[in-house]
Amino acid sequence: MKKLILVLIFTLTILSCGQYQKVLNSNDPHKMYLLGTELYKKGKYPKAERLFALAEKSYVGKPQYERLKFMRAMSLYHLRQYMSAGYEFRQFVNLFPRSSKNDEAYFYIIKCYQKLTPDYTRDLQYAEKTLEESERFFELYPQSKFIPQVKEISKEALRKLQHKEFARGKLYYDLGYYKSAMIALDNFLSDYPGAVFKEDALYYRFLAAAQLAINSVESKKAERTETALHYFEIFKNRFPQSKYLKTAENFYKKLKK
Repeated sequence: MKKLILVLIFTLTILSCGQYQKVLNSNDPHKMYLLGTELYKKGKYPKAERLFALAEKSYVGKPQYERLKFMRAMSLYHLRQYMSAGYEFRQFVNLFPRSSKNDEAYFYIIKCYQKLTPDYTRDLQYAEKTLEESERFFELYPQSKFIPQVKEISKEALRKLQHKEFARGKLYYDLGYYKSAMIALDNFLSDYPGAVFKEDALYYRFLAAAQLAINSVESKKAERTETALHYFEIFKNRFPQSKYLKTAENFYKKLKK
């Protein structure tokens, strides 16, 4: 019985491959569209996308073009070709502004940018694009069922941008560039007042100010100590239960001396 099933599967696979190759070589856009749709429904995206790409020009302006365009974009997305998929979804949105799938296509534009965004240590241009497109999405489709997902995607993108900016300030501190660390962390706190890393930023800004004051020449020590003490009070008042508080208080005592 098992052998019979395997033979049937093998036979169907051969026939399917033969049919695909036959349609591929037929130069018949209608057959390509029909088989492409069938393969798309079965999740066979590489073959489906190739057929859609070959048939597309012949369907421009026809009723089926909207469906073909969307399926091709989705095929590319499933193939993880996010640059190409994003381009196709963008074209879909521009070509079919009244389509019932317009908000879904725009959602996948954002998803493509999300997929293209690396971790916070690298270039985050796509994270910025994700935020831009998310804001645009909220304006265009305030009632869309994809709103909750877009909110989560935008939060993730914002967190990566915040992490990168905070990491820059902390790196200055780790390298001993305390003045640069203070400036960078000041900018971070100003740009992202509600940031996830606010506690860390306030702590390292205080440490940078404390180190700068402690290691200053006598003529600048008083002014810098006053700044550091001020930063400590801000940190302590904002996060009175902080895990960093004990270490911060030790520096505070040194500064008071």
